[in-house]
Amino acid sequence: MRYLNGMLNIKEKFTLLLHNTGALFALVVFLIFNPFPTHLRSQNAEAEQEVYLIISSFNPDTKRTMDFINEFESALGTDYKEYAIVLIEDLGAKNFNEEAYLWKGRVASLLRKYENKKLRAIIAIGQEAWAALLAQDSLPADVPIFGEYMSNNGIELPLTTVDETWQPEWVNMSRKARRKAIAGGILNQYIPRRNIDLILSFYPETKNIVFLSDNTYGGLSMKALFKRDMNEVPNVNYLFLDSRELHFNEILQSIKVLPQNTAMLIATWRVNKDGQYFLGNSLEELISANPNLPVFTMSGTGLGSGAIGGFIPNYGQHAKKIVSLIESYAKGDIDSVRFNTSGGSYQFDQRLLEKLKINKGMLPPESTLINAKDPRLTRYRNYLILVSSVTVILAIFMITLFIMYSRNKRLRKHLEENRQELIEAKERAEESDHLKSAFLANMSHEIRTPLNSIVGFSNLLISDDYTTEQRIEMNKVIAQNSELLLTLITDILDISGLETGKLNFVFRTVEVNSLCEQVLATTTHLRKASIDYRFESNLKSCEINTDVHRLSQVLLNLLTNANKFTQQGEIVLKYELNGNHLLFSVSDTGSGIPEEQHKKLFERFGKLNTFSQGAGLGLAISKQIITNLGGKIWIDPEYREGARFCFTHPILPRSNNTA
Repeated sequence: MRYLNGMLNIKEKFTLLLHNTGALFALVVFLIFNPFPTHLRSQNAEAEQEVYLIISSFNPDTKRTMDFINEFESALGTDYKEYAIVLIEDLGAKNFNEEAYLWKGRVASLLRKYENKKLRAIIAIGQEAWAALLAQDSLPADVPIFGEYMSNNGIELPLTTVDETWQPEWVNMSRKARRKAIAGGILNQYIPRRNIDLILSFYPETKNIVFLSDNTYGGLSMKALFKRDMNEVPNVNYLFLDSRELHFNEILQSIKVLPQNTAMLIATWRVNKDGQYFLGNSLEELISANPNLPVFTMSGTGLGSGAIGGFIPNYGQHAKKIVSLIESYAKGDIDSVRFNTSGGSYQFDQRLLEKLKINKGMLPPESTLINAKDPRLTRYRNYLILVSSVTVILAIFMITLFIMYSRNKRLRKHLEENRQELIEAKERAEESDHLKSAFLANMSHEIRTPLNSIVGFSNLLISDDYTTEQRIEMNKVIAQNSELLLTLITDILDISGLETGKLNFVFRTVEVNSLCEQVLATTTHLRKASIDYRFESNLKSCEINTDVHRLSQVLLNLLTNANKFTQQGEIVLKYELNGNHLLFSVSDTGSGIPEEQHKKLFERFGKLNTFSQGAGLGLAISKQIITNLGGKIWIDPEYREGARFCFTHPILPRSNNTA
């Protein structure tokens, strides 16, 4: 993901002008059309551009990472875009045993990639990226580094591939960071000793503590920290159930045969021995294997799913704090870059406290109680909210139809009072009734189909007669049909606004290549493995004055249709210069469209396949949008490999207005 400002490349224009017309004439023309201060700033913009480099341990598109990135950019403010850029790189960390030794090299390659850039700060998201950054032999001089979603406890990364027998020692990561660079950030502080003391206060007869961890950097680093603290606890034995060493069934069997006076402390539970993610209910299955086993957590994992509680860090997102440290450092306050801890608190599951008859007077001061809800309600809450939202939207839609019908009825009454226009009014009323009936007939069918699925499967979710896999499939069906219903209602509102002239078009300058790449990336979740998706253009850069949202809507409609009717081959988004217009095209290698059906495609409810999803409004909306943008849209009758939809868009500037 990249955030780029839209400055023109004045340097390239100036070089081309010199080549074609001569140095003296070019200099005169250039100074006339580009005032000196603006030219000087733009010419050196790329060289002066400052870079905020973010290295993410995992996929940057996850919600937690995106929340940080969005808050980080917001905290920087709008002015930074004129001279700076935020760049995100993905470390792709997952299976510790098999790939941890590669992380240092990956980060080293990233740093070499940016060694000629003007780095203002490096931010590592997650413990894996933070450990790989601190493992470097050298870091860019005078560039502050910051960590987010990381802790003070860590381990040294291995130099080669390792197996389950490799057990590193605990490392103080903040101290290591300060030795290597100007470093700071917010540390999540894990304290095993507080959790050990908590277990012994609740269960004084405890003789054994089992530590549960997984095949991740966080799991192994917490394990090393736990070992250090347990060495100071007398008369208590400890053992480890580590998914680096054992498969799930082996851990399950081990928990079943644990001796009396044993308690379990959970660290992390995300990745198994083979590098695969655990299922959401796997931890509940482990805990339920031994109902008499007291379970605690030092990370929050398992709280609400079988863990009584524990001393847990106060997790949070600290983008604003990191931005303030960067700005203080830029102003010369080097000492402002430092580490702070997020703190922690004792948190307990009130439902389990009551079930185990644990007196609340035994809880540490200022403990937080988590009131666990019915797991089924928690699991399906989002779907219930979605169904309720769809019902409200449907009610609003029906009210809108009733208002439209009432207005039409009043108009007919007014026309009937005028004898001279009685015949004409009668014909218009009959035509209006016909269109209304056709509209209601189509809408009734299109709305009932997904709504029946939503209501039917929602009722089935309440029953206990289905397995988890069947419930997941039901949830998928509900989500798909809810999305289809919302899309249908949005299309109806759009086409209504376009036909009545009440839909606003807001024009601004946009770079076409960036727009097309963004639109193509938006369809990533729909892509099929057997299809090659491409964007082609013979123009390095092109700007037009358009409504970005509506133009994107047209491109998305065309790409979605192409994807729906193409099973293999390729889908190509392309544009080229055609006189004073840009000619856009979306071509595919799908089933194609008979030529006699071409005119029907751009009509409302024009569908060639009545069994396919959608109401047939997408192309009708696209046609009206392109018309409002000043272009034309059609299907290429000479294209034989599938289907190719084309439309034009004017290049000439257009003032901002309302269509």
